[in-house]
Amino acid sequence: MWNYDFVLPSALVLLIFLIYYFSRPLLPIRMNRTFLWILVADILTIVTDFLSSYMDEHYTEYAIADIRSMNMAFFICFLARIYFFYLFTVDAMKLYRKMKRLERIGATSVAIVSIAVTISSLFSRAVFWIDEAGYHRGPLYNILYVCFFFYIGLSFLLILIRRKNIPSSDCIALAGYQMVLFVGNIVRIMIPQYLVMNTFCLLAIVIIYLSFENPDLYLSERGYAFNLKALRDVLNEYSGKQLFRILGVVLCNYNDERTMYGGAQMDQGIGLISRYIKEKYPKRIVFYIRSGCFIILGNSEMNCLSMRRDLIARFQKPWEADETDLYLTPSFIQTQLSDCKVPEDRLVNALVTSLDDAGKNMLIQTPEDELPSIQQVYEQMEVKIVLEQALEQNRVEIFLQPLYDCGSQRIVAAEVLARIRDADGRLIPPGCFIPVAEKNGHINEMGEQVFRKACAFIRDHDMEALGLAWLNVNLSPIQCMRSDLSRRFTEIVNEYGIPVKYIHLEITEQSMVDYAVSRKQIMELKAAGFQFALDDYGSGYSNLTRVKEYPFSNIKLDMQVVWDYFKERDFLIPHLIVAFRQMNFTITAEGIETEDMARLMKETGCDYLQGYYFSKPLPVDEFTVFCRKQA
Repeated sequence: MWNYDFVLPSALVLLIFLIYYFSRPLLPIRMNRTFLWILVADILTIVTDFLSSYMDEHYTEYAIADIRSMNMAFFICFLARIYFFYLFTVDAMKLYRKMKRLERIGATSVAIVSIAVTISSLFSRAVFWIDEAGYHRGPLYNILYVCFFFYIGLSFLLILIRRKNIPSSDCIALAGYQMVLFVGNIVRIMIPQYLVMNTFCLLAIVIIYLSFENPDLYLSERGYAFNLKALRDVLNEYSGKQLFRILGVVLCNYNDERTMYGGAQMDQGIGLISRYIKEKYPKRIVFYIRSGCFIILGNSEMNCLSMRRDLIARFQKPWEADETDLYLTPSFIQTQLSDCKVPEDRLVNALVTSLDDAGKNMLIQTPEDELPSIQQVYEQMEVKIVLEQALEQNRVEIFLQPLYDCGSQRIVAAEVLARIRDADGRLIPPGCFIPVAEKNGHINEMGEQVFRKACAFIRDHDMEALGLAWLNVNLSPIQCMRSDLSRRFTEIVNEYGIPVKYIHLEITEQSMVDYAVSRKQIMELKAAGFQFALDDYGSGYSNLTRVKEYPFSNIKLDMQVVWDYFKERDFLIPHLIVAFRQMNFTITAEGIETEDMARLMKETGCDYLQGYYFSKPLPVDEFTVFCRKQA
């Protein structure tokens, strides 16, 4: 009645798959668990298909209840297997968490209803029945095929909808094994006496294995630990789902150490470290990313402090590779996913960036050291992206904060300040983007955009009508190192056709560290007609002698110096102001926040005042309205 020629080869090949699959480290993610269920369901389907067919064929030799039970087991396994194939498609496309609850329930209900109808055959004879004459198909037998085609059709639909969001190779593999299953079901319908459906399912499993489930796809080339792809898939599944802790371990100055010890020895060292971590913490998931960077992922019970102590102690001893002792120094990062507000698709980049930064750290960490925050690293990355977009699209804005003349008690000038906005139009604090601009080399471009927009403001507005004698524009220490700064600024001023007297340039004490270069630059700009103010005086280490050697016209007292003097009077500020006046400098007090502060600094001898008491920095349109009200 039935042909069993395809059963044994399919079972043997599947057994080989199982042995090899479980001999390799397996990543604990949903897709792998679903694949395991496919293997289990397929084995059970092959076994029950063979046994039920054999018992149906020799029905006189077995009790009716036994034949009925074996057929029931086969039909349930058959339906469960196609459901797991569908579920794997969902998991491979990372759709399960994105699907609405009703969508998941609706898809699952088809399998549940089909199984329920099959089980009801015990008394309803809906799908099959067994009597003294043997096996018989019921009126609803085709529900097996309907269920099968439903899940294949639903899988094709999901692939079609999501094809632009998944790699083309994955899309081809997913569609390929669905087509194999489709053909297998057609063949089963046409020649049911051949037990060939299991062979088609085996072909589908082979496609899945080669495309998604080969354990080597997730293993680092150095062995023992998982790779970056594995980390992305794990974090995509675990992030936001439950509390998980991450401990990052990175070898300091990895490239230098690799040059010193040699590539082969360092590769062996990476393998030794991976093996040690994996054996030391068998319940944790260990990843090797690249360039001496490891990630250890664990649940809420993972004691990162204890692990850091263990690892530091181990790294105090050498790692023996090819008779070479490797003396390596680790740095660490630490976070937990419940506290980290980083989006899933950016979390890995933030982790890798944080590890790179930790690896450049020359300081030896102790277990009690406060570790870098992944959240801060991510925020810096986001700021970097926004800054680059703002520079590329010329969207750096200028805000202006007025300076009040203590004598006339009116606005006399304004400081030009750079501002950028995120994608939602929110202002990013300058304390966030200025350090990023300096670190990534964008400060020159940003400074020039601000300078241009300050020139455009002067060109487009009647400065005298606004009561403004000049605008202060900040120069960063990095800008002061540009050899062509004077020529460049002069060209821009001429391009906008404005008098250079309207531009005062502010530099900080940091800009004066390289005395020869900074003084040369400033003297060239001074010769071109620009005037200078020394910003944030008191925050650095400049002395009066050094200040006197620069052509400053104004000294701006740092707001912290002003606040300290307001809290506790001393002789320093009054004596400084007297000395500055004798050197023909005017003095501006920054950070004025109250009327009492304004009165005190005026009495102390300051010429100009700046701070939130008078006005916060304002966008251009608001600033001009503010000035006209003061006029």
